[in-house]
Amino acid sequence: MHWPTMPSFRLTLAYDGTDFSGSQVQPSSRTVQGELERSLEALAGAPLRTTFGGRTDRGVHAAGQVAAASLPGWRGSCHDLQRALNAKLPRDIVATDVDTCDPAFNPRFDALWREYRYWLAPSIESPFLRRYAWTPGADVDVTAMVVGSRWLVGTHDFASFASSGDGVPWSERAKRPRGTIRQVFRCDCREIAVRASPGDEQNLRVIEFIVTADAFLPRMVRNFVGALVEVGRGRREAEWVGAVREKRDRRQGSVVAPPQGLTLHKIGY
Repeated sequence: MHWPTMPSFRLTLAYDGTDFSGSQVQPSSRTVQGELERSLEALAGAPLRTTFGGRTDRGVHAAGQVAAASLPGWRGSCHDLQRALNAKLPRDIVATDVDTCDPAFNPRFDALWREYRYWLAPSIESPFLRRYAWTPGADVDVTAMVVGSRWLVGTHDFASFASSGDGVPWSERAKRPRGTIRQVFRCDCREIAVRASPGDEQNLRVIEFIVTADAFLPRMVRNFVGALVEVGRGRREAEWVGAVREKRDRRQGSVVAPPQGLTLHKIGY
């Protein structure tokens, strides 16, 4: 197979975000993008830049992050690149798939939707699960949280669930054409059974939140979860979630759920 001088590739990545300062490259910080570019540069023999389909914060994981990169002079197959890249990447990042793509492909702007999943494991003490789930002491009512989650589906102004200063009426984001309006296709939660480690002899009860939307605001999913946990603990009625949404002001929202329970599950194109 003959490749062009500058072949372009679409990379699907999975990573444990515990020891990263987020996905986006930052000076003097360990990031997913920084490690990926360092590994690709070792293969290409030249500096290069990558683009990512979604931004994950410090401590947030990914099972289906998508990145794009062009490698000057690469002559091997996609499978060759995947093997060579995984040999260079640190142990907490894996390229699960590599394919060619149009040089104009932009993983962020070409995305139609993104899906995040969040794990909540009430009252579970596990050194393994603690890296990938929020483990508060109090139990929650899943049925109540399912009812509350219905207020978060549809096209709405989600300013009350936007952090990093984007959720206040005077924010810079509020001046943009879309502002804080997003379309949420799915917001749901369910009980699942998992084993935290190979040595576990019984399944552990985990509550999994699934949120799919056309785009997300900063910490939007974690703020969704924080609000729904308030409902699940009986501190708020399910309708309160809708009332908070209509306030369009982050100062009226709930606490933010911690990052380790969140995973970027998949990006759709």
